Amino acid sequence: MKLLRPIDALLLPPGQTSRAEVVSSSANGGQFNLILRLAQQNSSQGGQRADIAATSPRAIASGTQVLIQAISQTQLMAIMQPGDKAPAGPAATLTRLDPGQFPPGTTVQARVVSQQQIDQTRFAVLAKVLQGANSGVNLSLTTNKPLEPGSLLTARVGAQGELRVPDPGRQVLQQVLSQGLRETLQRQGSAEPLLNRLQQLAGVATAAAGQTTPATAPGTQKPAPGATSTTPGTPLQTTAAADRLATQVQSAVRQVLQQVTTPAQLMTPSGVEQAVQRSGLFLEPNLTQLADLLKGGQAPAGAREAGASPAGTAPLPPPALAKLLSALAALPVTPGAPPLPGADLKAALINLLVNVQQQLPPTALKSLVLPPGPWAQGMGPPPGGFPLPPRAMQALTETPDLGSLLRLTAALLSRIQHHQLQSLGQSQTFTDGSTQTTWQLEIPLRDGQQFNHVQVRIQRDDEAPSKKAVEQTPFWEVRLAFTLDHLGALQAIAKLYKGRVNTQFWAEQPHTLSLLNGELALLRDRLLAKGLEVGEISCHQGTPPQPNQALQQRWIDEVT
Repeated sequence: MKLLRPIDALLLPPGQTSRAEVVSSSANGGQFNLILRLAQQNSSQGGQRADIAATSPRAIASGTQVLIQAISQTQLMAIMQPGDKAPAGPAATLTRLDPGQFPPGTTVQARVVSQQQIDQTRFAVLAKVLQGANSGVNLSLTTNKPLEPGSLLTARVGAQGELRVPDPGRQVLQQVLSQGLRETLQRQGSAEPLLNRLQQLAGVATAAAGQTTPATAPGTQKPAPGATSTTPGTPLQTTAAADRLATQVQSAVRQVLQQVTTPAQLMTPSGVEQAVQRSGLFLEPNLTQLADLLKGGQAPAGAREAGASPAGTAPLPPPALAKLLSALAALPVTPGAPPLPGADLKAALINLLVNVQQQLPPTALKSLVLPPGPWAQGMGPPPGGFPLPPRAMQALTETPDLGSLLRLTAALLSRIQHHQLQSLGQSQTFTDGSTQTTWQLEIPLRDGQQFNHVQVRIQRDDEAPSKKAVEQTPFWEVRLAFTLDHLGALQAIAKLYKGRVNTQFWAEQPHTLSLLNGELALLRDRLLAKGLEVGEISCHQGTPPQPNQALQQRWIDEVT
């Protein structure tokens, strides 16, 4: 609504809320002239109720009760009130959040009651809180994005008491992410069971290649093709299966194992960079980059040697894509050198999955359904947490056949996909222009004959663009989570802003905590030598709190 008389602005200053009754309503072209009688007492009017004149874009019948709030000197926002209920008073609408009731970081869910456009870039919104001790309280908001009445609003309270709301257009994406997170969480499995199996298969194949066929002893018969050997503990104990492994599957096994990093590689910056690039998190954008290079005739060195042909303008069909992934997986891994786009762990796993599937009859594939994980019954941690807990699947590890190998491969692929979906769900742009970008991934690690993994979560927060600051400084947070036999579970958190770094270590075992405390001075010296300003460095026992995720939490709520 718009005030018709400037003097009426004195009766209802900007930000103030009051109940009112429509005294009269008349049409005036495309607008409607209204006389509103305020319910509040006004001393300047001698205790009489004050009337104000305004125009409305819609007709409102006389006698209607409304709740109005002054947005500016000339504009009002009105919310219809049910006639049979007492309208909410001024105290029921908040224009400022109390830090005691809404501390920074709190998630607020509200339902949009009404919306009114103030100017070309601003909208006034009234929303009702749906949960917590403040349930039922109205919030008076100003935003530069329209919010339809009736829509659900989930926001996080910022450091200055502002509400940070993600773009409503992400609702569809969040629903897709919700479904994908549920499915991949139930199907996922850790890397260690599969890598141990592949290491056994590679060792058996190498030993078989170095042996000659022994002579048949007198009085014995040569086993028939496909007969099962009685040698205990030998994986894939049929001649036919061994023949299959000696070809495509055996090659795919080696390609997966060469993507596993080592502790020595993680001791150098280039090795860490290569391990992140080869983790599988970036397979899809890297394939897009590779396709663009091939279309332009600028295939990277090594692509044509591997058998990849230039792609046309049409998308690659599944057979061609399978050949491309096989060619990329076959490229050698050079420590310290950046891999070719698309040549990573996920591509190697897909190549292994395709080759194993080709060795199984179609009837066998129907029964190869991975058992549902414990989270399928609502137990265990919900999606969105870090780190992702391990899942061993001992029954599949103890079954040495192609079917269990296929399911272990699919389980690790689902785990990588889960990390990818977590990264997408936690990266977004807010209505104030600030952004949060998250990369969550897992790096498989070979330490001698044992396999392990390191989970990594990198978060970058950028403030909204400002005319005052030519260049914005991002806030970085890096989290590492891993488990070592002699140290137990460990997590490390490093936060960097404007050259100042703060570090926390969390250990579950007391003796590990003592070891970490003894190394803090050395860590401080090394950080100073890198030119960084060192803030707090501390060690704690237990597990750290979950990272702050400034995101729309509906897809997590649906799962839990």
